[in-house]
Amino acid sequence: MLFGVTTMTFFHRPILEALELIKACGFDCAEIWADHAWDETKGASVQELQETLTRLNLQSTIHCPIMDIKIASPNRGIRAESLRQTYQAIDLARDLNSRLIVIHPGSKFSVLESSELHWSLQIDSMGKILEYAKEQGVLATVENMDSDKDIVSVKYWDDLNRLFIDLGSQEKWVTLDVTHIRDTDQVLDFIAKGASHIAHLHLSDGTAEKMHLPIGTGDLDLRRITSALRKAGYAGIWSLECFIPHNNQEKMTAELQNVRALFA
Repeated sequence: MLFGVTTMTFFHRPILEALELIKACGFDCAEIWADHAWDETKGASVQELQETLTRLNLQSTIHCPIMDIKIASPNRGIRAESLRQTYQAIDLARDLNSRLIVIHPGSKFSVLESSELHWSLQIDSMGKILEYAKEQGVLATVENMDSDKDIVSVKYWDDLNRLFIDLGSQEKWVTLDVTHIRDTDQVLDFIAKGASHIAHLHLSDGTAEKMHLPIGTGDLDLRRITSALRKAGYAGIWSLECFIPHNNQEKMTAELQNVRALFA
């Protein structure tokens, strides 16, 4: 059983320092956010990331860029640049020999945007992304997004399944983010329907109002959720994606212990 955490937990530190802290906290894997790796003052080169991961004996996953990225934007220029940066993140996963990359599907810019136009752009962009990842030998997983947002079109397993069907994709690999769904029963429904396609997991607590909370501070029954995943045969990384105030190492170490306790 491998445990990971996103480098964005330590986003206010240089990414190489974040990797050092992740290892010091006891994690097996770092999820490198592309935005963090490319940051003008806190980022690092591919070679520096490779050398640090090797020295620390840390595995890695990659998260696609999210800052101002809109792969389904009706603005052609913004859509093209969003695709370019997503391809660049796939290259990063390839060069670091990462286990996989997490891809965010696109959202509408407004609830007034045509659903038909949005979905056609979604399919076009996602098809290009998944094809490029396949060409580069990178496992691309599509993440379910915030269930409380009207501009989001991919929230639950049925939405992801529709996406893959419309893409004509034989491979259906997803990252399940439990706090994006916010409701325990709906998370369990996702697992029941899509368990064999869950390649990666983002684990944190949440309430109806807040997401990405530390374990045990929200309303999700994470013991039931982790138990359902294990019974379904989930063998991926248990990757934390929670907010820790002030980039606190001691609290992050305690958070790992809280996750391990879910399996006791």
